[in-house]
Amino acid sequence: MFTVGPVTFHLYGLMIGLGVLVGAWAAAKKDKKIWDCLLWVIGGGIIGARLYHVVDLWSYYSQHLAQIPAVWQGGMGIYGGILGGILGLWIYVKKRKGATLLFWKLLDAGAVGLPLGQAIGRWGNYFNQELYGKPTSLPWGIFIRPENRLIQVMEFERFHPLFLYESLWCLIIFFVLLKIVKKNHFIIYLGLYGLGRFFLEFLRIEAWTISGINVAQMISVGLMIAVVIWWLTFKNRNSKL
Repeated sequence: MFTVGPVTFHLYGLMIGLGVLVGAWAAAKKDKKIWDCLLWVIGGGIIGARLYHVVDLWSYYSQHLAQIPAVWQGGMGIYGGILGGILGLWIYVKKRKGATLLFWKLLDAGAVGLPLGQAIGRWGNYFNQELYGKPTSLPWGIFIRPENRLIQVMEFERFHPLFLYESLWCLIIFFVLLKIVKKNHFIIYLGLYGLGRFFLEFLRIEAWTISGINVAQMISVGLMIAVVIWWLTFKNRNSKL
């Protein structure tokens, strides 16, 4: 966080904003209409991402309702953001001519820029000292200040840079979608992101679970299964990547 005159900037928010703009720029290379729907997608994405996080930690936020809108403090769930962004896009196109076709075209274009935006935005977690993984002695482990450590790992100093792992994986997805995939970018994005997220969840110290099942891993598996079903269904219909 830094201040210029009367304005205070939060590095977390700046990285998220930069990720959005760069991701939108990359997506607009595929379809310039991305700029027209961007505010709807951003609005829906922020609401969805924050709600995902708040529901995850409802035991805390139910006692601190005033902190629910404080997105600059961190706490955004990407799966909630994806769903919220999709809903925002649908609201934008629903009254337009050829809404269904336009929706899928914009969704496909947006999928190209989305992982690039994620790769940049994840560095906001670095500045907030959050989204770190389990303790590690590896040379690239990052130091976490005591006030930002979870109680169960308070005696450790260095942790897996989980935000960095996800950032690098998202960069790989971006280049795959940009250079290799020819169509159906959104479907392929969901499968690839779900694959990486599934394994990264094993490094989390605390994860949102329901009946002992990791929610993010459950969603990731569901996405991968859906992509496989899609592939098996349409592979004989000239649905080349």
